[in-house]
Amino acid sequence: MSADLMSEVSGRGALANIDGAAIKRAMAAVSTFEVRSLGLPIRNGEGPVGPRRQPPQHFMVRDGGDAAVAPARHGFSFSDDVLLIPTHGTTHMDALCHVWQDGTMYGGIPADLVTSRGAKRLGIEEAGPVVTRVLIVDAVPGGRPWLDVAEPVSVDHVRSLLDAAGLAPERGDALFLRTGWVDAWAAGAQNQLGWGGLDVDAVDWVLESGFSIIGADNIGVEMAPASDPTCAVPLHVRLLRDHGVYFVELLDLAGFEGAAVAGMLTLGPLNIVGATASPLAPVVVF
Repeated sequence: MSADLMSEVSGRGALANIDGAAIKRAMAAVSTFEVRSLGLPIRNGEGPVGPRRQPPQHFMVRDGGDAAVAPARHGFSFSDDVLLIPTHGTTHMDALCHVWQDGTMYGGIPADLVTSRGAKRLGIEEAGPVVTRVLIVDAVPGGRPWLDVAEPVSVDHVRSLLDAAGLAPERGDALFLRTGWVDAWAAGAQNQLGWGGLDVDAVDWVLESGFSIIGADNIGVEMAPASDPTCAVPLHVRLLRDHGVYFVELLDLAGFEGAAVAGMLTLGPLNIVGATASPLAPVVVF
């Protein structure tokens, strides 16, 4: 691909579907002015995190003991700290440079542009801030606490819940699904090697609905192990790589049992140049 063609590929991908009408729709979803954070707590040495990733590390570089030993002038003192965290190490948004197939990323951009210094194209800095309507749906059927490992989310179940709530997906919306995996992980019932989530039969519906973002309270949004023996992450390939749909993972969806609700979602990925993802503190207003 020529440099001119590569420059024409928007790193916002499906986020370009979020136009003025989508933002107005998000604002119209606000009625009670309840503000909810959907970001998991970040604690030193604790997860959940995906396989091959380290948990966050939080270090104090100045604390109360330091102040007692070397007090500042005029009674003033302060504390300070450092956070080391994988970009995929807590609630986060994947960048479009995160996955590729047959040597190309979204828009046909060569994968070798992801170097040891970061991604030269499609890094998370190209996503920018997001305001759109989010549809939050409990995908766990029958009042169960969570989906089983590798249990597919029933698209028919999700659609029926949305229909019952009078909600119809529109171009630019986000979709967040509760699978219960974070609860299962906290209870010691499941681990980082498998979880329930979307299966490949959801691809067409996600695209037809015009979703710009899909997310879940599990590690990968799509179920693991995958039902496709030839691809470990078929939805990442077919949605993120092929169509620029952004993935938000490890959401905190506690309290949304039985839900099918809409709200105004705000996402502010960190402006990390060349990064394959960014930690997030998603906020939804109802």
